[in-house]
Amino acid sequence: MFTPGSKYFLGLTGLSLVSAVLYTIFVNPSDIGAVALFGLLLAGALVAGFSLFTRDGDAETEAEAVEAAAYAPTPSFWPIVFALGAAVVLLGVATHPIVFVLGIAVLVGGGVEWTIQDWAERASADAEFNDLVRHRAIGALDYPGLAAVGLGVIAYFFSRIMLAASKDGASVIFIVVATAIMVFAFLVATKPTLRGKSVALVVTAGALLLAVAGVATAISGERSELVEYAEADHYSKTHRECGEEEGKYYDHEANNTVSLRSAVLATVFVEDGKIRAQMIGLEKDVDTITVPRSNATNILFRNLDEEDHRLVVNLGKAVNDETGKEEELGTCTQLAGKNQEQVLTLNIKKPSSEEQGYSFTVPGAEGEIKVVVP
Repeated sequence: MFTPGSKYFLGLTGLSLVSAVLYTIFVNPSDIGAVALFGLLLAGALVAGFSLFTRDGDAETEAEAVEAAAYAPTPSFWPIVFALGAAVVLLGVATHPIVFVLGIAVLVGGGVEWTIQDWAERASADAEFNDLVRHRAIGALDYPGLAAVGLGVIAYFFSRIMLAASKDGASVIFIVVATAIMVFAFLVATKPTLRGKSVALVVTAGALLLAVAGVATAISGERSELVEYAEADHYSKTHRECGEEEGKYYDHEANNTVSLRSAVLATVFVEDGKIRAQMIGLEKDVDTITVPRSNATNILFRNLDEEDHRLVVNLGKAVNDETGKEEELGTCTQLAGKNQEQVLTLNIKKPSSEEQGYSFTVPGAEGEIKVVVP
């Protein structure tokens, strides 16, 4: 026999099913609206099942009436956490895998805590003893888990604020926030009278301020230069600037020292405007360097001129699959000043040939060093 509550939720479940099917057929099966309707369908069916199982809480016998009038268990917020995890999982299905994984974590955590609390409340008729049982079962994980979640939320909101602010503004915000935290901690440590409700009030106000600022800056997005860097990917290997002039991005804060020299195959010099090379262990100049195929090989570049130079390796040409145009292949080091060094790591997959010759050059200097790949 259906109870009044179950009839309502069964009706909601049926309406959600019809709406979800129609939305999937006539609108978009992969749209977030379809996910929301199917989520409402599952929620309605779940609550309808609970209503049927509990019979809307009605007592049919005297024993059930006495049990219903017994001491109620401690209120729990874990069902809310569990429901929030389910909502985040549905949102992640329609948006981003990271959101889905986060929802699974919240769902599992809330479910475990809810299960343990329900089990502990049935241990005895003594509420204090039941609290002790729960604490012994999972209490050691409560504070570390909540602390990890809290720190993660704080780090995320604070990162949104820092990414939205300008470079100078972010520095000011960091200094002000750090100073405020230090002053607050000093006052709490030295003034015991400030502890208690006042500390809780300040922490709550700070958390709300951080949440509001974090949400607002997350909606506004990152500052323009970060968006530009992310879209253009200036620092990737495909955007290396191998000309004679200094590159705006690639040559920024170049590291012109080389610490690891044990795996260097050869050294390429530029001196008096000319390029020359020496194999490691030989003092005689060579005009050809043999590089093993499909192995990582390090070539050291040393600039002995007054002008800045970079080493460029030319690896022939190939047709770009996306554009259909023939493009030059190769890579280069960052600019190196006088008596500075750079290292160039090669991993050449194809052998060289007369038609497809490889070489080292230095823009702005004379000569080239041939590269032979067996």
